[in-house]
Amino acid sequence: MSRGIWAAVSAALTAGLLPVFTKVMMNLGVTAVEVMVVRYLGVFLFAGMGLMFRGQGLRITGRQFFTLVLLTVFGYAGACYLLAAALNFLPVGMVTMLYFTYPLFTMLLMTLVFREKPTGRKLVALALAILGIAALMGFDFSVFNMGSVLALGAGLTYGIYLVGIQKSCVCQLDNMVITFYLAGISWPLFLIQGWAMGVADFMTLTPTSWGVGMVMGLITVFVLVVVAYATKSIGSTRTSLIIAFEAVVSLVLGILIFGEAWTGFTLIGSALMLGAVILVTREKISPSGNDDPGVNG
Repeated sequence: MSRGIWAAVSAALTAGLLPVFTKVMMNLGVTAVEVMVVRYLGVFLFAGMGLMFRGQGLRITGRQFFTLVLLTVFGYAGACYLLAAALNFLPVGMVTMLYFTYPLFTMLLMTLVFREKPTGRKLVALALAILGIAALMGFDFSVFNMGSVLALGAGLTYGIYLVGIQKSCVCQLDNMVITFYLAGISWPLFLIQGWAMGVADFMTLTPTSWGVGMVMGLITVFVLVVVAYATKSIGSTRTSLIIAFEAVVSLVLGILIFGEAWTGFTLIGSALMLGAVILVTREKISPSGNDDPGVNG
């Protein structure tokens, strides 16, 4: 397999830890906004140290900065906040299942906005992923509430982020630089939001909460860097389909750590999701790294 596929697979395996750590922090009494501030402050610090160690420059154009602001607010940071907020209404497993509709949103955006023609293999993989998510939910669609809306919104915004990384002017930036700016924009915005809403009191956070948040920051740095690399290498649609396997990782951890319920549908859904990942990883990648041969990025 290509390095881009390995990057996407590693992102799926490690990113599955993030909803679990988020739930741990919220169980400690930390609000969703506080989780985001601590997490992205950690990302900002770790990414900054990484860039200093490498001697990497941070100069970007005004257009690139504006694009990164949009990708932060309406993309990755927005998705993370909506995902954390959804955990107030639904268990970890259910939230991640709804969130991982983002491959559908990614494919729709690439098709409708950029006229990318999806291959038959990717359509089959998408169908398997959707069936897998439905099976993991036990084919019970009566659970829709505010948490469901928030989780689906997270899926849409993450799809926007993936497409933006591939198709915007930031695609030429170093992956760690992108991560640094995303975090540098995110944590002050979440801090202002928390103060405005009166839900951010960092003096009451315990050392355990800060420690968990910093661990989340370190994991997030890794995930953002490898997702950006994978998206540039193999395209946003293929990347989104592969890292959808993160849902299975989060579900299994939710069962093991929080004792969340599981059934035979859980096994069926996991198998379908794994099948979708295998199908996508075995598809031939065009030399340009785009999702579809003949489609220019």
